[in-house]
Amino acid sequence: MFLMKSKSFLLYNSGRYTTISITSISVNFLNGIVNELINLNSTLGSKTGAVLVYSIEPFLSSYLSNSQGGAYPHVASSTPLFPVPIEFSWALESDDDAFLSQLSSASETALQLALNDGQDVGGSKQILYPNYALANTSLSQMYGDNVARLQNIRTAWDPQNVMYLTGGFKF
Repeated sequence: MFLMKSKSFLLYNSGRYTTISITSISVNFLNGIVNELINLNSTLGSKTGAVLVYSIEPFLSSYLSNSQGGAYPHVASSTPLFPVPIEFSWALESDDDAFLSQLSSASETALQLALNDGQDVGGSKQILYPNYALANTSLSQMYGDNVARLQNIRTAWDPQNVMYLTGGFKF
Protein backbone atom coordinates (compact mmCIF):
# COMPACT_ATOMS: atom_id res chain seq x y z
CA MET A 1 0.00 0.00 0.00
CA PHE A 2 1.21 3.51 -0.65
CA LEU A 3 -0.24 6.98 -0.52
CA MET A 4 0.24 9.51 -3.29
CA LYS A 5 -0.35 13.19 -2.87
CA SER A 6 -1.93 14.63 -5.95
CA LYS A 7 -3.39 18.12 -6.29
CA SER A 8 -4.01 18.57 -2.56
CA PHE A 9 -5.76 15.24 -1.87
CA LEU A 10 -4.52 11.84 -0.85
CA LEU A 11 -5.32 8.84 -3.01
CA TYR A 12 -5.04 5.38 -1.51
CA ASN A 13 -3.79 2.90 -4.04
CA SER A 14 -3.24 -0.79 -3.48
CA GLY A 15 -2.54 -3.83 -5.56
CA ARG A 16 -1.33 -7.39 -5.31
CA TYR A 17 -0.03 -10.14 -7.52
CA THR A 18 -0.59 -13.83 -7.28
CA THR A 19 0.30 -16.51 -9.78
CA ILE A 20 -0.11 -20.03 -11.03
CA SER A 21 2.08 -22.01 -13.40
CA ILE A 22 0.93 -23.80 -16.54
CA THR A 23 2.60 -26.05 -19.09
CA SER A 24 0.67 -25.05 -22.19
CA ILE A 25 -1.47 -22.25 -23.52
CA SER A 26 -4.59 -23.70 -25.07
CA VAL A 27 -7.70 -22.09 -26.50
CA ASN A 28 -9.76 -23.76 -23.76
CA PHE A 29 -7.56 -22.29 -21.03
CA LEU A 30 -7.61 -18.83 -22.62
CA ASN A 31 -11.41 -18.92 -23.03
CA GLY A 32 -11.71 -19.88 -19.37
CA ILE A 33 -9.54 -16.91 -18.36
CA VAL A 34 -11.63 -14.56 -20.51
CA ASN A 35 -14.82 -15.86 -18.88
CA GLU A 36 -13.28 -15.43 -15.43
CA LEU A 37 -12.32 -11.83 -16.25
CA ILE A 38 -15.86 -11.11 -17.43
CA ASN A 39 -17.20 -12.57 -14.18
CA LEU A 40 -14.72 -10.62 -12.03
CA ASN A 41 -15.45 -7.43 -13.94
CA SER A 42 -19.13 -7.78 -13.03
CA THR A 43 -18.27 -7.76 -9.33
CA LEU A 44 -15.08 -5.68 -9.10
CA GLY A 45 -14.98 -3.66 -12.31
CA SER A 46 -17.19 -0.86 -11.06
CA LYS A 47 -15.07 -0.23 -7.98
CA THR A 48 -12.93 2.92 -7.98
CA GLY A 49 -9.56 2.40 -9.67
CA ALA A 50 -10.19 -1.27 -10.44
CA VAL A 51 -7.56 -2.93 -12.63
CA LEU A 52 -7.72 -6.68 -13.27
CA VAL A 53 -4.85 -8.20 -15.25
CA TYR A 54 -4.00 -11.77 -16.23
CA SER A 55 -0.72 -12.16 -18.08
CA ILE A 56 0.63 -15.28 -19.70
CA GLU A 57 4.37 -15.46 -20.14
CA PRO A 58 5.09 -17.97 -22.88
CA PHE A 59 8.70 -18.98 -23.23
CA LEU A 60 10.39 -21.15 -25.81
CA SER A 61 10.19 -24.75 -24.65
CA SER A 62 14.00 -24.84 -24.77
CA TYR A 63 14.50 -21.91 -22.38
CA LEU A 64 15.78 -24.19 -19.61
CA SER A 65 17.87 -26.48 -21.78
CA ASN A 66 21.15 -24.88 -20.70
CA SER A 67 20.20 -24.29 -17.08
CA GLN A 68 22.70 -25.47 -14.50
CA GLY A 69 20.18 -25.07 -11.73
CA GLY A 70 19.25 -22.19 -9.49
CA ALA A 71 16.85 -21.27 -6.73
CA TYR A 72 13.71 -21.70 -8.85
CA PRO A 73 13.30 -25.36 -9.86
CA HIS A 74 14.49 -25.37 -13.43
CA VAL A 75 13.62 -28.62 -15.08
CA ALA A 76 14.64 -28.83 -18.71
CA SER A 77 11.79 -30.45 -20.56
CA SER A 78 9.46 -30.02 -23.47
CA THR A 79 6.78 -28.77 -21.06
CA PRO A 80 8.39 -26.16 -18.80
CA LEU A 81 6.28 -24.14 -16.39
CA PHE A 82 5.03 -20.78 -17.65
CA PRO A 83 4.07 -18.20 -15.03
CA VAL A 84 0.60 -16.69 -15.18
CA PRO A 85 0.74 -13.54 -13.05
CA ILE A 86 -2.62 -12.23 -11.86
CA GLU A 87 -2.66 -8.61 -10.73
CA PHE A 88 -5.48 -6.67 -9.11
CA SER A 89 -5.23 -2.98 -8.25
CA TRP A 90 -7.77 -0.68 -6.63
CA ALA A 91 -8.03 2.82 -5.21
CA LEU A 92 -10.09 2.62 -2.02
CA GLU A 93 -8.98 1.07 1.24
CA SER A 94 -12.58 0.05 1.89
CA ASP A 95 -12.28 -2.35 -1.09
CA ASP A 96 -9.24 -4.25 0.28
CA ASP A 97 -11.20 -7.27 1.50
CA ALA A 98 -13.20 -7.62 -1.72
CA PHE A 99 -10.15 -7.53 -3.97
CA LEU A 100 -7.93 -9.73 -1.79
CA SER A 101 -10.66 -12.33 -1.45
CA GLN A 102 -11.29 -12.38 -5.20
CA LEU A 103 -7.54 -12.51 -5.95
CA SER A 104 -7.18 -15.72 -3.98
CA SER A 105 -10.24 -17.16 -5.68
CA ALA A 106 -8.95 -16.08 -9.10
CA SER A 107 -5.73 -18.09 -8.74
CA GLU A 108 -7.70 -21.16 -7.62
CA THR A 109 -10.01 -20.79 -10.61
CA ALA A 110 -7.10 -20.37 -13.04
CA LEU A 111 -5.38 -23.45 -11.64
CA GLN A 112 -8.60 -25.44 -11.97
CA LEU A 113 -8.88 -24.28 -15.60
CA ALA A 114 -5.37 -25.62 -16.26
CA LEU A 115 -6.14 -28.93 -14.54
CA ASN A 116 -9.43 -29.25 -16.48
CA ASP A 117 -7.37 -28.63 -19.62
CA GLY A 118 -5.37 -31.78 -18.84
CA GLN A 119 -2.26 -30.03 -17.61
CA ASP A 120 -0.24 -31.95 -15.02
CA VAL A 121 0.37 -28.97 -12.73
CA GLY A 122 -1.37 -29.97 -9.51
CA GLY A 123 0.01 -30.53 -6.03
CA SER A 124 3.79 -30.32 -5.66
CA LYS A 125 4.11 -29.71 -9.43
CA GLN A 126 2.46 -26.28 -8.97
CA ILE A 127 5.64 -24.26 -8.48
CA LEU A 128 4.87 -20.54 -8.16
CA TYR A 129 7.17 -17.93 -9.65
CA PRO A 130 8.44 -15.95 -6.61
CA ASN A 131 8.23 -12.50 -8.21
CA TYR A 132 4.44 -12.82 -8.38
CA ALA A 133 3.75 -14.85 -5.25
CA LEU A 134 1.70 -13.49 -2.37
CA ALA A 135 3.58 -12.72 0.84
CA ASN A 136 2.16 -15.76 2.66
CA THR A 137 3.34 -18.24 0.00
CA SER A 138 5.47 -21.03 1.45
CA LEU A 139 9.06 -21.48 0.32
CA SER A 140 8.29 -25.01 -0.90
CA GLN A 141 5.54 -23.66 -3.17
CA MET A 142 8.15 -21.44 -4.86
CA TYR A 143 11.36 -23.44 -4.65
CA GLY A 144 10.15 -27.04 -4.44
CA ASP A 145 12.84 -29.52 -3.43
CA ASN A 146 15.48 -26.75 -3.53
CA VAL A 147 14.46 -25.27 -0.15
CA ALA A 148 16.86 -27.31 2.02
CA ARG A 149 19.79 -26.58 -0.32
CA LEU A 150 18.94 -22.87 -0.36
CA GLN A 151 18.68 -22.79 3.44
CA ASN A 152 22.13 -24.38 3.69
CA ILE A 153 23.57 -21.80 1.28
CA ARG A 154 22.00 -18.97 3.27
CA THR A 155 23.43 -20.34 6.54
CA ALA A 156 26.90 -20.73 5.04
CA TRP A 157 27.08 -17.37 3.25
CA ASP A 158 24.94 -15.15 5.47
CA PRO A 159 25.28 -16.38 9.08
CA GLN A 160 24.50 -12.87 10.40
CA ASN A 161 21.23 -12.69 8.41
CA VAL A 162 22.22 -9.45 6.67
CA MET A 163 20.08 -10.29 3.65
CA TYR A 164 17.03 -10.55 5.91
CA LEU A 165 17.21 -6.77 6.17
CA THR A 166 16.18 -6.47 2.51
CA GLY A 167 12.73 -7.97 3.00
CA GLY A 168 11.22 -10.64 0.85
CA PHE A 169 10.91 -14.36 1.51
CA LYS A 170 13.05 -15.71 4.35
CA PHE A 171 15.10 -18.88 4.16
